[in-house]
Amino acid sequence: MSNVKLPKYVGPKPTDRVLTREEVKARFDAETAEAYSQKDPVYLPEYAFALGLVVEALRAALPPSPRIFDLGAGTGNLSRRVLAGIPGSHVTLVDFSDNMLGGSKTVLADFTDRYDIVCEDFFQADFPAGSVDGVVSSFAIHHARGEEEYLSLYQKIRSWLAPQGVFACCDVIEGGNAGWTHVNEEGWKDHLRSVSFEEEQIDHIFANYHSEDTPISLPQHLTLLKQAGFASVDVLWKKYNFGVYCASSS
Repeated sequence: MSNVKLPKYVGPKPTDRVLTREEVKARFDAETAEAYSQKDPVYLPEYAFALGLVVEALRAALPPSPRIFDLGAGTGNLSRRVLAGIPGSHVTLVDFSDNMLGGSKTVLADFTDRYDIVCEDFFQADFPAGSVDGVVSSFAIHHARGEEEYLSLYQKIRSWLAPQGVFACCDVIEGGNAGWTHVNEEGWKDHLRSVSFEEEQIDHIFANYHSEDTPISLPQHLTLLKQAGFASVDVLWKKYNFGVYCASSS
């Protein structure tokens, strides 16, 4: 038997439909927040490296002491890396789950005076124009349902950013077609097997993934970011169905 335990989420039962955002929120509100506070979860390939690239994308362009939003921040894993990697930065964690945000007090214990939290669905949030220098997100934006909602969010992010602002995201992604999506997902399954997950555990993770997440491809993301008014876009990394992409206001 494997000694690797399934991540402690409640997880939806297998279903042929995509869950509503209200159902997704209910799951996160019922979760054990500590399960999402792992510094380097083994079930996500090159997790630490990928989140490090998000920080590098900001550091390459932002002014001293930048103001940053972390969308879908959860317990603050990405925020922790931003605060540690960018001296003087201040991060606002935005998430619709008060339960997940409650875990940030432990995760960000070393940065008590450099962050605040907003319990709100970032798809519905309305922040002042030009209010931050950077926006980041990890494993959250994939809850958008369709290109129209992705575009609406990217337009909001563009408006929230200062003129020299940067957006950077690490997330699950879809392939450019069904065949490549299958190749990507099989790669993730092979990774899970390589770190000793059993087939039953893998099936559970994928049941969650297919019920909750509606990712789009990297080319779609870049096209929508351009449509939203970003001046430059790029892909910093991709492995299997995971990617890091970014956009700049100028």
